[in-house]
Amino acid sequence: MSAAPPSPRRTFGTLDGLRGIAALAVAFRHIPDNAIGLLTPESYLAVDLFFVLSDFVLAHAYEARLAGGLSVVDFFVARLIRLYPLYLIASVLTLLLVFVPAAAGHYHPPAWPPRDIVFALLFVPQIDPFHLDTPIFALAGSAWSLAFELAANLVFAVIATRLTPRLLGIVVTGGAAVLIAAAWHFGSIDIGYNQLTVWGGAGRVGFGFFAGVATYRLWQADALPWLRLPAWVAIIAVLEIFNIAPTGHQAASDVAMIMLAMPALVLASARSEPGRWLASPFALFGAASYGIYVLQNPIDQWFETVLPWRHVVDYGGLGSWGAVAIVGLTTAAAIVLDRWYDVPVRAALTARWRRLTKGDAAGVPAKAVSGV
Repeated sequence: MSAAPPSPRRTFGTLDGLRGIAALAVAFRHIPDNAIGLLTPESYLAVDLFFVLSDFVLAHAYEARLAGGLSVVDFFVARLIRLYPLYLIASVLTLLLVFVPAAAGHYHPPAWPPRDIVFALLFVPQIDPFHLDTPIFALAGSAWSLAFELAANLVFAVIATRLTPRLLGIVVTGGAAVLIAAAWHFGSIDIGYNQLTVWGGAGRVGFGFFAGVATYRLWQADALPWLRLPAWVAIIAVLEIFNIAPTGHQAASDVAMIMLAMPALVLASARSEPGRWLASPFALFGAASYGIYVLQNPIDQWFETVLPWRHVVDYGGLGSWGAVAIVGLTTAAAIVLDRWYDVPVRAALTARWRRLTKGDAAGVPAKAVSGV
């Protein structure tokens, strides 16, 4: 394990708030027919915001460390440790639900083939060209974006020491080209989670990740110093992005939000910190955001399967109050698991990795940045 200089410790409180709002928007989105979810019809763009925002913070935490000698293997292990423990909880929750009997007319997850379950538990996407409508992960559906993020992390680590402004521009342009092509082909950018649209997901992360790196470098150079937003304005801005009314030019609207609005929003928000009243909730929801994102689908499926009312398969029995209850439970679970499971497990795994590689000096941070 190679020694590397520590990164300067810096928190981005407003970015934490944006991450939390985005995770909540995704959670409400996946519970259809509730009034709260209908307020943010374009909340699938939250994934793209995650890519730009999280990779801004990732570049801050690791770019100098990689340049200073942190190995690609150590970096990748740190990222895997960051993502896998909560992903495993979400996958096991979904797997256990297969064995729970559901009432007639209620949703029930499919009995996945053993191979698909093994692949999912190992965090390996499945590619099946003969079933293009199936998800690339059998259990935790949100894992598709995590897999893309890990792949982008690996590419970043490999090229970090050679990532000149010119090369970064080429990579961002290439990602933008795939993103535009996918948006034009599919009619929107709500893609990437199944076999049919997987190449579009590559465009989303290819642009978003490296746009986040480019945005971090603009922040680091204090470029465009006039571009800044108070924390409360940033929250309004992200909600407006998720509330862009569908038009006959949905693909163009999606691309404009991702390529123009999101990097600008992240740069402007990184330059402000929330006031006293917002600092604590921003930090709390920022820490819980990854858990909310990865747990919301399994918890929703449990509600759909075990609740006694009829027509839960259509969400007819849920409504807005049911959605609030599900998202509230998901948020509480994410907060509890972050403190009592995720952070301790990641710390233990990090310590174990250091002992295995006999290089405590490198110090892969136990509490790495969120990667959703």
